[in-house]
Amino acid sequence: MKTRFTLFYDGACPLCVKTKSKIESLLHHTIKLTVVDLHSSIAKAKGYDGQQVVLEVGNDIYYGYKAWLKILSHTKYSWVTHILLRPCFIVFYQIVSRNRKFLSRFI
Repeated sequence: MKTRFTLFYDGACPLCVKTKSKIESLLHHTIKLTVVDLHSSIAKAKGYDGQQVVLEVGNDIYYGYKAWLKILSHTKYSWVTHILLRPCFIVFYQIVSRNRKFLSRFI
């Protein structure tokens, strides 16, 4: 049985779209990923503000860097997230998140 993930991401952000596409290609076959734009009526009905990525896994909800860590832990590079990225990921995520519109210019 596949685990269902629902990812709410900023579909207006080129960096976010590219990251989402990469994640989709890296996920294990045991994950069923549904993606929803944070600016959609579905996201708004759930009260998501459109400013940070949200991941729903069953009854659990992950926001921001925790959402990305959860997703990355289900890719073929999961060992990297546990060993190398976790200590630096919070700071890295905050910097990229705050500057995502600027960084999108370079994609």
